[in-house]
Amino acid sequence: MTTRPFIVVVLLIAAISLSALPDTHAKSKKSRTILSTVDIDEEYEILGLVSYRSSQLSPEKMHTELRKQAEKLGADYVVGIRYYNNAGYLYATGTAVRLVKE
Repeated sequence: MTTRPFIVVVLLIAAISLSALPDTHAKSKKSRTILSTVDIDEEYEILGLVSYRSSQLSPEKMHTELRKQAEKLGADYVVGIRYYNNAGYLYATGTAVRLVKE
């Protein structure tokens, strides 16, 4: 039995799915604060730290809370997000930043 046709079909579906994803840079950046575990290659000003602690494993909840805090500060991005656990709690921390308009 050959798996080549199956692999080709899976790769084709994956390529079509990825091409259908929206380009986050094409949209207005104020529509939603963007979360990133790395730094961005744009000039920005630091607004402050954002963090969230939870006793439950819920990445969606952590991301929602980080976005809420960052949007209150007027941030475009949260950069350098780190996730860790300690004493039964999960933590997410990052730096809220606003792009410098030229």
